[in-house]
Amino acid sequence: MKTLYTRIVLTVFFILLTSGAIALLVSNVAYYVWWQPSYSEKTERTASTAIGYFENHTDQDEAAYYSLLARTGYQLLVVKADGRIMRYGGEFRNETMDDEVIRSVRDGNVYEGMRDYPFHLFLLGLFDNEVVNTYGFPLTGSDGVDAVFMRPDLSAQIRELHLFVGLFFATLTVLAFLLIALATRNIVRPVKALTFATASVASGTRPRDLPLERSDEIGVLARRFDDMAETLEKSEAERKRFVSNVSHEFRSPLTSLTGYATRLVETTDGEANDYARIIRDETERLSGLTTQLLLLARLDEADITLETDIVLADSIEDVIRSLSFQLDQTGVAISTDLDTSIIIKGDPLLLSQVWANLLQNALHASPEGGMIRVRLEQLERPTVTITDDGIGMDEATKTRLFERFFQGDVSRSTTGTGLGLSIVHDIVALHRGTILVDSTPGRGTVFTITL
Repeated sequence: MKTLYTRIVLTVFFILLTSGAIALLVSNVAYYVWWQPSYSEKTERTASTAIGYFENHTDQDEAAYYSLLARTGYQLLVVKADGRIMRYGGEFRNETMDDEVIRSVRDGNVYEGMRDYPFHLFLLGLFDNEVVNTYGFPLTGSDGVDAVFMRPDLSAQIRELHLFVGLFFATLTVLAFLLIALATRNIVRPVKALTFATASVASGTRPRDLPLERSDEIGVLARRFDDMAETLEKSEAERKRFVSNVSHEFRSPLTSLTGYATRLVETTDGEANDYARIIRDETERLSGLTTQLLLLARLDEADITLETDIVLADSIEDVIRSLSFQLDQTGVAISTDLDTSIIIKGDPLLLSQVWANLLQNALHASPEGGMIRVRLEQLERPTVTITDDGIGMDEATKTRLFERFFQGDVSRSTTGTGLGLSIVHDIVALHRGTILVDSTPGRGTVFTITL
């Protein structure tokens, strides 16, 4: 199994090796395409100028002439007329030269060895210090015609060497950056997949597209993460079944208890009547809790069909009418501005539960004589806003507002269960909508629902 560390080390090594090879190849091609002809022409011009100077301004001393050329930054190999070989300037790595070429130069022809030097993939002709990589020309001296082969001395190639090295390292840097960026992206991609997977688990869905096939640490982590997600999914399914089953089991005895407690309230008086009222109220509260738990279980099962046409204005007004008694008792008024033309597909009972929960919360939070404003309008999507001028809530409460069983300051002043807003959130999500809350302590709360 390749570890992630080994993978990164091998990747960086391969990048550097590939970048160096490509950079050398690019520099080599640049030399053969642009620089090699100019080097040959430069050497040819120097030789022509030197020959003219030798013929017109010297006493025909070949040795002094060759020494002068060597001091100006060139190295020479001279084949004298009698076959002797003389060297001036730096030494050649390889002095092999075809006799036919030597005879041709002595006959008055020039030898374009630098210009015609063959292309080698990773061998730069500039640095190949051989006699075949020279410019050859004849020179008539006191003892016959010399075959002179010259090329720039490597020690005199400082500027060209700088150009070569600059291009090499610039190309190497750019290629290394691009290749490392691509390689890092391939390494980071599975990490991003795991990041998205954690978000999926947090939202209650099974993660997908995990890199399970990898053989390194990321693959091991992905497989263990997938096992963990499967275990959590099974545990969550068992929890939901347990809540649903317990709620069903509680419902029947609670109904009986409520009935008997109500009968006791009607048939007793004094202290016994007070106890009976407490029993009745608490059993009614537990009955309401089991009803909400059953509703949550139904929402979790996601087997609800949304095929009924719902006139949203009618749905909201029906809930407001059902709360008229509580509104009268508290002195809270409701003003409405409802677009009666908006119709959506959904579950009418569930949406009624949304309006009922939100309006009851607004009613409990509002002061006596307060005002609740309900607005329904068609924006990008059907939008409902419910505004109250109650006590509001702080940021910590808003952050956890839709968590199950969470009760903020407002809820603690009532007999709530902490499930109402969680149910509202799930119902809105089931209708492919969103719910947002904006609240300031002491200045009221605004719930915005889009469907």
